[in-house]
Amino acid sequence: MPATRRRSPVDVRNAIVSAAWDLFRQLGARTTVADVAERLGMSSANVYRFFPTKQALTDAVCANQLAALAAAARAAAAQPGSARERARAMILALNAAMREQMLNQARVHEIVDVALDERWPAIDAFMADCAAILAAVVVDGQARGEFAAGDPLGLADRTLFACVGVFHPTLIAQRTERDPPPEAVIDFVLRALAAPAVGAADAAHRTRSK
Repeated sequence: MPATRRRSPVDVRNAIVSAAWDLFRQLGARTTVADVAERLGMSSANVYRFFPTKQALTDAVCANQLAALAAAARAAAAQPGSARERARAMILALNAAMREQMLNQARVHEIVDVALDERWPAIDAFMADCAAILAAVVVDGQARGEFAAGDPLGLADRTLFACVGVFHPTLIAQRTERDPPPEAVIDFVLRALAAPAVGAADAAHRTRSK
């Protein structure tokens, strides 16, 4: 009889986080550590070995999912194209990912609301990651003459703040048909980053197109 491979602590931890995420999508905030343990066929005590409280487990699930969102944003920002196109693609990637979770996974909404209200550390870390990703695009845009001079991280922070309605999960869930489409909001905000010559050229092009 072949020996059963013993899972490493990292594998067990990842399995717990994955099972908790599946249950959060089904049960929402009422998911318990006992539910997670039962899903994995282990004792609650074993789950507590890795996560001393339910909050610690929930934090880990939140951080794991936000890391995946940041990875999607990073991939979009790394696409070929101008700095403006890459910045636009990055913010749209955040919009698409958040829209999928908030509109198609209603139970997740409960946890997201709590995380935002209580400002969980994972939320701040995620926003810092997004700002850093966008700041790198801004640096490239400044070097190409697409974006105006200024502190790249500060410009990235303000750009994300101005686009908050595009990727903030609660605001996405509250959108109506009267709200402007995400693309229009992003294009409007990105015009503020444009170098003066680029902005004037864009305005002239729009005038000729009318």
